[in-house]
Amino acid sequence: MRRAVRWATVIAVLGAAVPAAADDVAQRDAEARFQEGLDRVRAHDLEAALQSFRQATALMRKPAIVWNLALTEEKTNHPVDALAHFKEYLRTIPATDPERARAQKHIDGLNAATGHIDVAAPNGAAITVDQTQSLGATPLADPIDVQPGHHDVEARLGTLVKTVTVEALAGQTTRADFSALDLKGPTAGATAPQANGEAGPPTSGEAPAPSADQASTYVSPTARVVTVIAVGGAAVIAAGAGLVLGIDSNNLAGLAKGLRQQNPTCLGVTSSGCQQLASDTSAQESDHRASTVMWVVGGVLAAGAVGTFFLWPRGATVTVAPAVAPGTAGLTAVGTF
Repeated sequence: MRRAVRWATVIAVLGAAVPAAADDVAQRDAEARFQEGLDRVRAHDLEAALQSFRQATALMRKPAIVWNLALTEEKTNHPVDALAHFKEYLRTIPATDPERARAQKHIDGLNAATGHIDVAAPNGAAITVDQTQSLGATPLADPIDVQPGHHDVEARLGTLVKTVTVEALAGQTTRADFSALDLKGPTAGATAPQANGEAGPPTSGEAPAPSADQASTYVSPTARVVTVIAVGGAAVIAAGAGLVLGIDSNNLAGLAKGLRQQNPTCLGVTSSGCQQLASDTSAQESDHRASTVMWVVGGVLAAGAVGTFFLWPRGATVTVAPAVAPGTAGLTAVGTF
């Protein structure tokens, strides 16, 4: 019974270690960054205020934070970002809010200062602008807001990619038209090999499969992250168990010391006090050994987690699974490196 209570205490300590108030911490941090941004606006340091508002918005997207971020972006010549955040502000406030009219005036002014690209492409095509801005898959809900000037719009469907260059004019909507392009056909210029080894015309509507030496495998970093989390979590559990068992060992040592003082001649005596002393001494020694083992295991696992994070080789794969056997439990990792 006593050992069951000790392990229940271990579980309770580990559960208490989980940050239950993460949302409260994020809210306090967001409010601190927001207040910092307001102070910087009053000090006429708009670039610094912009960074504060962006940090606050990353933590919590309250309408007041988004509104001040949009205003600051507009004043620091970030019209595309400001337009996106004024639109977001409108989506987060009630339809009867009087502030909607003010936000719409800012949106109208920013619409006139930015260009807009209307994408026409087969459904499911992934759209990217200037190789950096991913817009998701078609159909897009709205035209793309951009700075006036040249822009490369890419449509990707499966293994096929098409790019068109458009000139976006301030206050105008330009069309990036992929509808006439055969995104489901072979890539332009693709040819099928003939028997004599020369290139010939395409023979099917499917893109040719890459050869063995052209094929590449993408290895997601998820395996590394999962492994680090699993090993690190096991280290925390082992350290927590070592801590609790160490505390219990010290408590039992104190009890045993008191019993020795009450029963100074226990050697060879079978009184209840002497039996309790023997039981507590044995339990204290057992918990002390277990605590030491847990601390050592926790240290090894922590070192393993750090090493895994920094030394994970490219292309490595790993499988982490629970290992359970009579009297033991843990994790196993099997992979290729």
